[in-house]
Formats: sequence, C-alpha cells, structure tokens
Amino acid sequence: MRLASPELRLPAHEFQVLLDQLGPSLGVWRAAEIAALRTEIYEPPILDLGCGDGLVASFVLPRVDIGVDPSPLAIRRAAQSRLYARLEARPIEAVALEARSVGTVLSNSVLEHVANLRSALDATARLLRPGGRLIFTVPTEAFSRWLALPSAGYRNWRNRHYEHRNLWPIERWQQELERSGFAIVAVRPYLRREIVTLWDAVELLQRVWIGRHRLFSACWRRLPRFVLARLARGASRLDLSAPAPGGGRLVVAVRR
Repeated sequence: MRLASPELRLPAHEFQVLLDQLGPSLGVWRAAEIAALRTEIYEPPILDLGCGDGLVASFVLPRVDIGVDPSPLAIRRAAQSRLYARLEARPIEAVALEARSVGTVLSNSVLEHVANLRSALDATARLLRPGGRLIFTVPTEAFSRWLALPSAGYRNWRNRHYEHRNLWPIERWQQELERSGFAIVAVRPYLRREIVTLWDAVELLQRVWIGRHRLFSACWRRLPRFVLARLARGASRLDLSAPAPGGGRLVVAVRR
C-alpha cells in the first residue's frame, strides 16, 4: 500500500470559485478533496459514482463517460454541467452496463453514506475491468473526534445530520474492499485536526438563524469580491494534506 504524503494545495482562483459557490466550510472541504483527487490518473471509461451536481468532478476531469446518482434532482443538475456523456438516475446496482467495461470509478464523499455498502462495492467490482481502479474520498474515523465540541452527544448529532454510516479506519475499509475483490494500493490523508475543528465551528456558525435568514450566510454573500479574492489567496497557501489518519482520506483500490 502506498501512503502518499506530498503537500496538497489549490490555486487561489479555483479556491475563490469554491468559496463563492459553497461558502467557507464546504468550500474548504471540497478544495481538499479536489486537490487529493487530482493526484491520481483516471483511465477511461470513467464512471462517477454518486456524481451529485458534478461540481467536484468538473474540477478534476475535463470529461466523464457516465455519472450515476439515485437522485433525479442531482442528475438534472449534473446535466447542466455538460461534463457527462451519459447520466443515470439510479443506484449503482441498477446501472445497465456490461461487466468489466469500466476503467475507473470515481466517488467523492459518497461511500460513507451508503447503507448497503457491500452491495454497492460488489456492483462496482462487477463493472470494473481487472486492474481497473476505484478512487474514492471519505471522512475518516478521526472526523468525529476532531469536531468543535468534544461531547459524544454532539458527535452523534453531527453524524446524524450528515448521514454518516461508515466512518472507518483504513483497516476496516481494507476488509470490506477485499471482500468485493479489491486491493488497496494507495491512501492519501487530508485536512489536519485544527482545520477540521475550525471547519466544524464555521459550519455551525452558518446554521445560526435570525428570523428567516441564516446570519453568517447572509453576511458571507455580501462580501465584496476583493475580500473574497483575498481570502482565497490566503486559503491557497494552506497545505491541505495531513498525517494519517486525517479528517478525510483518498483511497485507491485496484480490481483484482
């Protein structure tokens, strides 16, 4: 298994787009995922598992052969990106593709939410050709410990809110992947503890309501462009990598 350690950064102009579209907390988390995903090679045909609106994949790849998401609304939004040659509003188990016809499966912050993960991994393995790669990002087992408040009740509330089911150490991921015919070949942690804690605190601030408006979000949307650009320049100097386990990790697994 290759444990990658080089720094992870995102250019200021791209950071600014993420901060503008997603806000400060989600923008930083997505920046780390994008920087990590860009370190890998994607052999076509490429399938984006849980593609959502396609934003993350659009920062990583110029074109994706197929996007799969069970949400019809997400698929409609993904279609607007013009990134995907084909889109399927269904779970991976129901996608009508020939076995061993896919070169790479990309999945960003999806597998931690999947209730029947074994079924999803088996379906992914069926579609990948031997030697094909599953490249995915997930929050780690450290995510819950590094939140802004240390209580178990708070951790449980936050994970229920995010619908986190599979926040596992890498050993557990290795077991689950091996059962479906994969072997992990690389792991890249990202987001240090202090960044995860700050991220959670800022995300909480975004949930403060005054009347019908979220106070922080309303103020953020009113920031002058030059202020947002300055924040993006500062964020671009952040090293988003982390020692293991990190708040999130990129995992690369090969279909045996």
